[in-house]
Amino acid sequence: MDKIGQFLEDKRFIDWVFHPDEGIERYWENYLREHPEEKSNLRLARKVVGKFRTIDSDLSESQKIMLFSGILKEIERRQSGHRTIKLVAVVSRYAAVALLFFSIGALLFYKKDNRDQRFLSQEISGQPSGQMTTLIRPNGQHIKLAEDKSTFAYPAGDKKLVINDSIQVASSEDTPGSKENEMNQLIVPYGKTSEMLLSDGTKIYLNAGSRLIYPDVFEGKHREVFLVGEAYFEVHKDAKHPFIVQTTDINIEVLGTHFNVSAYPSDNVYETTLAEGKVRIRQNNAGLFDKSIDLVPNQMAAYNRDNEETKVRQVDVENYILWKDGMLKFASSDFNRVTRKLERFYNIRISFQDPMVGMLKISGKLMLTEKKNEVMDVLSQTASVKIVQIGKDNYEIMKN
Repeated sequence: MDKIGQFLEDKRFIDWVFHPDEGIERYWENYLREHPEEKSNLRLARKVVGKFRTIDSDLSESQKIMLFSGILKEIERRQSGHRTIKLVAVVSRYAAVALLFFSIGALLFYKKDNRDQRFLSQEISGQPSGQMTTLIRPNGQHIKLAEDKSTFAYPAGDKKLVINDSIQVASSEDTPGSKENEMNQLIVPYGKTSEMLLSDGTKIYLNAGSRLIYPDVFEGKHREVFLVGEAYFEVHKDAKHPFIVQTTDINIEVLGTHFNVSAYPSDNVYETTLAEGKVRIRQNNAGLFDKSIDLVPNQMAAYNRDNEETKVRQVDVENYILWKDGMLKFASSDFNRVTRKLERFYNIRISFQDPMVGMLKISGKLMLTEKKNEVMDVLSQTASVKIVQIGKDNYEIMKN
């Protein structure tokens, strides 16, 4: 068993099992020529790793360790002539081996893309463009809306979609050309917002420059949607069917709660802010034992896409969710962060004559229901700067 454990702790062995190449194959061929007595141990070590491939990813961490430990225990039992081993000692010893096995990087080979593969078939690259909110149906139909704010709803007990309280759209299963349980994609360009009432009763507010991919009706044990951009979720509680928001880098799982997710592709940090209830955040492509992060109300998790680290802190939730009510509230925020939100909401371009001004910390409120020029005037007074309009949709910020 000691030799098998050494193999499991050797990254070259793990590489040999999962990602063999000419160099690693040559290494182990030479090893076996020099140590022919280890042939059976190598074969058993490969068997351990092979069995671990079959472990159900839904098991808890402790269950996975116990199962892995059991595999090692069975191998040693066979090698040692069925001798009796005390359970406590076995679990402690093999759990330690299992944890060491994972700590050397073996989990890199078990990383799993947690996203529903139907999401990946959608075209989600780049920022939403165009001047109209667009709903792409499973059969390829494009429904375009010119309103600044559009509403979409699946009334309770009805699979049909109602748009802006007037347009009725047949369910995908009744639409020619649609395939069973395929996805809709709602594209909200800059300068627009939308509200969506899903078939399970969950309400979603979509901010400007966002995409939502979702099914007409949820099936299976999870309710999953895919978000690019920013949205506020009021999730209908269903303990048997957790609600999962997938993004390009993280996923957020809930039962019933209110929270905001900001996941714009152009942003280096993805933010999840919890208003009420509880959410659990996991990184996509995480290993089996990578820890999730649980939030409680008034906490925000900021996931850095560069170093793949998540930091959690207490926040004033209003600063992150009032946009859905037509207000932008900020406290000691970077000036360029505020202007970036305005760019998306009004579909405009804002530049700084002096880039250092963009790093100033500012606090205040802006009513997004007002015209953009009026908002710019208020912003100018709040930050004590001069804002000059250049052309129809371009603004430059200068020092006073």
